[in-house]
Parts: sequence; C-alpha cells; structure tokens
Amino acid sequence: MWQYICQSAICQLAVVKICQLANNTQMANRIRERRKAKGITLEELADRSGLSTSYLSRIETNNRELSLESLIRIARGLGEDPEDLSDEFGIDDIEYAKRLPVGEQPQKGDVGNLLIRAGLGLGSPEGVVPSDEGALYADQVNGYWSFPEAVKAGWRNLSQIYALPVVGDSMEPTLKSGSYVFVDMTHTVPQPEDIYACDYGDGLSIKRLQLIPRTAKIKVISDNDRYEDHVLRRDEVRVYGRVVAWFQWRG
Repeated sequence: MWQYICQSAICQLAVVKICQLANNTQMANRIRERRKAKGITLEELADRSGLSTSYLSRIETNNRELSLESLIRIARGLGEDPEDLSDEFGIDDIEYAKRLPVGEQPQKGDVGNLLIRAGLGLGSPEGVVPSDEGALYADQVNGYWSFPEAVKAGWRNLSQIYALPVVGDSMEPTLKSGSYVFVDMTHTVPQPEDIYACDYGDGLSIKRLQLIPRTAKIKVISDNDRYEDHVLRRDEVRVYGRVVAWFQWRG
C-alpha cells in the first residue's frame, strides 16, 4: 500500500516537473520570437528592461527561471502584455505586479548597481547567480549610475559593466569599505596583475590577482598588509570580471 502511494506521489511530482519545463520552454520561445519579430536586439532589450544581456540570453535559452518582476520588465521592454508571454503566473498576480513601479528605469548606457556586496566571504545574494562560464547574471539591480558621454566613451561593453559596493578593509588603502567598484564582466581571464571580482573559496571578493610566471599558480593579494596572501592553482580561482574603475569619498 505504502509503496503504491509513494510511487503515485513520485509520478505526480514528475508530471508537475515536466509541465513546468514545458511552460518554461514555451515562455522562452515566446520572448525570443516577439523580440526578433520586432527587430529588437538583446542589447536593446537589456537597456529597456534593466536586465543584463547575459541574463536575458539564459532566459531565452530556458537556462534560467524567470521571476515575476523580471517578466514585467521584459514585457515592458517588448511592449507586450506579460500574460501573453508566460502562463506561469496567475492573472491576479500579474495585474497586481503591473501596477507596481518596477525599479528605476535606466537611460541608454547607464551602469546597473547590483544587489550584492563584495568583501571577505560575503557570497552571492539572491538575484545574482554565478554561472559555470564564470560570469555574474543580474536578476535585478537597485539603481543606476549615469556618466558623461566622454567618460562612457572610454569603456567598452557598457551593457556588461556593473557596480557593486565594497565591504571590509582587506583592500585598503586602495579600496575603502563603502566604495563602489565598476566591474567589466567580460574580462574573466586574469592579466599578469590587476584587480578583479573573484571567488577563491570564500565567496565573492574584490582582490588583486597576480599570475606567477612559468607556473599554473596565481597569487590572491589583499592590499591591506594585515591580511595574508594566498597562492593557489589558477583553476581554483573563479574570475567574474575586472575592476575598470571605482568611486569612493575621500572622507
């Protein structure tokens, strides 16, 4: 009897999972088809929705679950009704969410401020997910940084640059706690020496990385002398992006 009940429960769970996968695939196809039909690139949709191109790409290939807020953002970016893109959420939930302000609307070329803190072993909070390819995908941001055109002209890949606050004193005097770093997520292969957003086992951190010549080793350096350096194999350090600029008050 119990064996029959357990088998029935497992079958029901399998059916639910299959239905969820089918719905997600259908939603991904709808978003991709509507975007292409309107001649909108992923980069343009990223600017309109405030979501990263990497995140949108994973949505369209059904490699990322979609939150209700992100659905509203994408629908607004495409000029579509959310309920026409996805059957996953109830009509009442969608109608309620549509009446809410969904974050700050970015201007073209604005830099998103990630819902994340980069310090000593703080990890990745909800909304920012490390991928197998070594990148950070932002589900949502909590603000945007605007810069003059002359400043933005010196930055490539603006849609892949994100700002995040630094927590802790391990990178002082270079970076103080409370400062903001701007990370280019396309730079995931470390140069001989530079500052990166990385994870070497204790969660997301901002560290200086130094390649040790003629070896497969890399040195993880804290600019603050009170913290010890670490020498690791290069494959033990996941690089999320290179710090291309930072902002901090002199105090």
